[in-house]
Amino acid sequence: MQKIFENPYAELYNLSPELPQVMFGYWKGFWELSDAEAMRALTFPFDYIAKHQIKVMITDYRYLDVVPIETNQWLEDVWFPKVSDLGLVAELVLDAEDLTGQISVDFMYENVQQTTGLYTQKVDTLEHAKELAKDFLARLKS
Repeated sequence: MQKIFENPYAELYNLSPELPQVMFGYWKGFWELSDAEAMRALTFPFDYIAKHQIKVMITDYRYLDVVPIETNQWLEDVWFPKVSDLGLVAELVLDAEDLTGQISVDFMYENVQQTTGLYTQKVDTLEHAKELAKDFLARLKS
């Protein structure tokens, strides 16, 4: 696992060679659109997904605090459609640990699959997510 980005809001990794075309990220904190570092974390995946032909993202929200309504709207209007357009086809999600984070995650993913076609699924462990990613990539190739 190679670290490709880190700041107070995210740690992102490329899982090659173990899982080519899979990206993994810890997302943390309180995401405000006015916070330049939060936006740097949220926009970093755009070029990386395109350049490295990332198809699956494993997202770990265990350290996420809150996603405010305006940030959630930006994710729905910009982030999810853009990563889908860039080639991401699935996101496997480890839920937040606390209740407010879990509510933020549920709200964030409420309409993603219907509006973008991006397949999303909650998983219980990173190992489970890796197995699902491997299976998903195999199905894409066949």
